[in-house]
This record gives sequence, structure tokens and C-alpha cells, in this order.
Amino acid sequence: MRGSELNPEERFKMIRRKLKQGMKEEIKTLIEKDYSMISGEKVREMFASDILRLFEQRQDYAMNIDSGQVMWLGVKREERQGYGKNASNTAIVPVTLTLLSPEDIDMLSSGFTAREVREIRMIRLFQEGYEQGGVLSSNDIALLLNVSPSTVSKQVREYMERTKEVVPTRGTVHDLGRAITHKRIIIRLYLEGYLTPEIARRTKHSEEACDRYIRAFNKVRMLADRKMNAEEIARTLEMSSFLVREYLDIYEEFKGGEGK
Repeated sequence: MRGSELNPEERFKMIRRKLKQGMKEEIKTLIEKDYSMISGEKVREMFASDILRLFEQRQDYAMNIDSGQVMWLGVKREERQGYGKNASNTAIVPVTLTLLSPEDIDMLSSGFTAREVREIRMIRLFQEGYEQGGVLSSNDIALLLNVSPSTVSKQVREYMERTKEVVPTRGTVHDLGRAITHKRIIIRLYLEGYLTPEIARRTKHSEEACDRYIRAFNKVRMLADRKMNAEEIARTLEMSSFLVREYLDIYEEFKGGEGK
């Protein structure tokens, strides 16, 4: 009967099916015993299936990780900050990140500084998370690269100012914190004549968000042309003085550039 024996792949699939069914029954038993408020066999069946599917999704991510990669949990890209939002009720998504690539090693052996290679790694981690539907914070990258969050924020800010490219951090995508570098890039593109759809594509922002920054900037610019100072503009538009000054700085940079 040796000819009827399963090959290793078929055997693995059969064992996995048995384990899956066994785990599903254990979940249903647990629900019935300790969560009796979830009543009805059909409901328990659906609930157990959902839990099992979630577990398998996480397992698949772990199974597909290559050398130098790590699985991480990022905030869902479509999630938005709002009243009452905290870590416990914020949607997350698993992402696979390249912590160390052959190119990183080649750069180090070719004479690039540790700081230069670290910048490449930081930007790659943020972009990989974004491309997989998640956004990462400076704290995430700091933990992954064993540096301080302030180091991450400083290097990313310098990169954006140097390249005029928006890095999809959680702060820039979800408009958190006081950093205005992404707003600065959006306004600069607008002043250079780019239309909203192109600005949104380049900066990884929604068109609505881009238009909101542009409208706010134009209001500040209009009142500045009427010789109002930052405090007066802030009171008139009900904006923070910090934000008004940032928009005024952008305007002054633009006017200075026009005169060159």
C-alpha cells in the first residue's frame, strides 16, 4: 500500500486542515462556555471562522518573510485621528518591512557613512509600510533601527527639505503633530503651478487635504498683503500663531525666489 501514501506536501496540507478544524472547534467551545452572551450555533460558527481567518492571515505574513525582513504592525492608512481615538481603538494592519537589504551592506562596504545608510533604511521602511496599506511613526522606526525618535524625525525632515519629497510617515499622512514640512512642500508645488491632482499624487495626500492647505495659505497671504501682522492674521482667521508664521515663512521664501 506504499503507493497510496501521501507525499510530504499533501500530508502537510492534510495536517493543516485537521489542525484548523480542531482549533475552530476549540474556539466554538470557548465561546459557548465563557461567552454565553454570544448565542446561537450559527453565530458561534461565524465568529469562530472570523477569528481563525484572522489568525491565518497573520500566520501567512510570518511564513512569507525573507531574510532581512520583519513583520510589523502599522496604523491603517485610511485611519484618521479623531476625538476619543487612542491605541486601543485605532485600526492596524500587518506589514512586511525590509530591515536590512543587500544594497545596505554594499553601501556600507563602499564607503557610505552609517548615517547615509540609515537614511536610506528609514525612508524605505516608511514607504514599504505605506505601500502595504499602513503608516509608521517615528517611534516605530526608532524601535526597528535602535535609534531615538528625535533622530528619525530630524533625518526625515532634512530628507524632505532636501529632496522636496514627502515621506509617508504617520504624521504627514494623518496630519499629526506640529511638523509642517509636508505643508511646505504642498504649498511650494502649488506656487510653482502644479494642479491639485498632481500635488496630491506627489505628496501622498488626498486632494481635499491639499486644497485645505492651499486655501489656508491664500487667506494668510491675502491678509499679509494688507499689511496685517502674524498675530492679527491669527486672530482674524482663528488659526494658531505658529501655523500663520509657517505660512508667512513659505510666502517670504516664495517672494524671495521670485526676485532672483
